[in-house]
Amino acid sequence: MKRKTGYGAAVLVLSLVLAMSSGCGKKETKYTYRAAGIEALNAGNYEAALESFDQAIESSKGLVGKFEKDVLKYRGEAQYLSEDYASAADTYGILIQVDGGHAEYFNMRAAARAGAGNFAGASEDYQKSLSLDPEGKAPGSLEALMAAGEAMEQAGEAGQAMALYEDALSKGKQSAGLYNRMGLCRMAEEDWTGADGYFELGLSMPDSSQVPELLFNRAVAREYSGDFKTALDLMQQYVSVHGPDEAAEREITFLKTR
Repeated sequence: MKRKTGYGAAVLVLSLVLAMSSGCGKKETKYTYRAAGIEALNAGNYEAALESFDQAIESSKGLVGKFEKDVLKYRGEAQYLSEDYASAADTYGILIQVDGGHAEYFNMRAAARAGAGNFAGASEDYQKSLSLDPEGKAPGSLEALMAAGEAMEQAGEAGQAMALYEDALSKGKQSAGLYNRMGLCRMAEEDWTGADGYFELGLSMPDSSQVPELLFNRAVAREYSGDFKTALDLMQQYVSVHGPDEAAEREITFLKTR
């Protein structure tokens, strides 16, 4: 279940300013809360992690220092992984406000904004990150790139998105997700053979299991190119690997008639 924290940027900054602490025990408590939050985060218990990070912030002194920034980074990660993308975007926005315009923060907010459906904001953040980090070496750059590219695809600018993806490849960035997006761009241009090639590359990547739609998309590309037998084989493989899927079953029924 997603955890809605209820913190907006202004509210969280205000809580940091007003939070009170006294004595050595208070300092120890905030570190204890952070440690508990990190442990819960690593265990995939995002709700417990967020509760601990909130307690660490509330137990902190008023000024936003190194400790508070560190907790906010973990907090943003926990929100993102729990798919509370809007709150994650808020948290990264706070980090941008209190810790300057680091490319990493813009990258992570771009990914969070894309997850929340704010593709225009994701594209804007990626461009800000790129101006700070032209080589795309900051953490989260690949995620931000794909968020910005998807924004362009949504706007009907598959060619511009493809240019971003190709630039990333020239800088040594590779992932199953990136090849999947490149394949989708080729499909938007009805280049079925080109799309199939990118989907095949994606399936060869170590993280291909994280992008289950690759098999489905490759089957569709083969179908549109007229290779119905291979398309059927791929779609059946998709179902056997990822389980029953209504759309896939419809495709299989159709392909068996070809």
